[in-house]
Amino acid sequence: MAQELLVTSAHSGQKLFNFIKRNVNADNTEIHRWIRTGQVRINKKRAKAFDLVQEGDFIRIPPFAQNRTPAFVQTQNPYDKTQAKKSLPFPVVYENEHILVINKPAGIACQGGTGQKENIADILKEFYSNADFIPAPAHRLDKETQGLLFVGKTYQALRFLTEYMKGNEKNLLQAIHEKPKKIYHAWVYGDITNFAQKNLYLCHNLYHNEKQKKENVLQTFSYENSHEIENHIKQYGLIQNTPTGEKALFACSALNVLEVKNNKSLVEIGIYTGRKHQIRVQLAHAGFPLVGDTKYAPQKLLSQNDKFFLQCRQITLPENSFTKQTVFTL
Repeated sequence: MAQELLVTSAHSGQKLFNFIKRNVNADNTEIHRWIRTGQVRINKKRAKAFDLVQEGDFIRIPPFAQNRTPAFVQTQNPYDKTQAKKSLPFPVVYENEHILVINKPAGIACQGGTGQKENIADILKEFYSNADFIPAPAHRLDKETQGLLFVGKTYQALRFLTEYMKGNEKNLLQAIHEKPKKIYHAWVYGDITNFAQKNLYLCHNLYHNEKQKKENVLQTFSYENSHEIENHIKQYGLIQNTPTGEKALFACSALNVLEVKNNKSLVEIGIYTGRKHQIRVQLAHAGFPLVGDTKYAPQKLLSQNDKFFLQCRQITLPENSFTKQTVFTL
């Protein structure tokens, strides 16, 4: 006999395919076949993979798939803040029924991948295994980067956070005139004071060099204010092509010096765009690579005692329906 899954408020609003993917242990091909052949239905009616499910809907799945569904009867409260603080292997900065904010330690990846035995996503899956909706990271921090990481505990919150963190050209045109939504601290080699006074913004087109397995700078732009950056975005957009066909993405950061000690500088970097290795590439290209960065710093600068430090220190959210707090700081 076929089984029906009830769509709760935590799952409401997502595509049917994604709902099945999250709640049944099956590969993509299987799920598409079930939907295409009518073995998956919404409220007893045939549906398409991209139809949206709503709270209160009953989703029929094939009889043989019911043994692949997670337990829906909760044996513990997955949203208990005290329990999360005691059990999760990292500090919880903030939590409510929609959003979890953690202080991700350096040395652990956000998502699984080649050689990543332990990662934040899998830890959350295990801890919230009895939850109606399995929380997931809404953005990524590099494995060696420490700091604020936002997790969506409902589908609606996860979608909101993911879209906001990702950003787009329209949002960037407005954001560039405001304080950056994400603030980082980092130690770099050298006294960066004079450079920072002349370069309040770091603007580049970045692309991935597959041969080198790292990000490279295609172009550097010198802009003195947000209006010049806005004009650049309007004229050129956010994507340019390299001569060899790679996509180079516009990256923009704001730079400020906090401290200089022993020919090393503690800097504050506010990022307006979230490109892979953005801070590391931009500062290395400027001649001030991050201390201990074996990927982007010249070998001659590296010392055995150098400790890599890049911390996501503050994230500001717009006003939203998921949390009254909008500024989160370590």
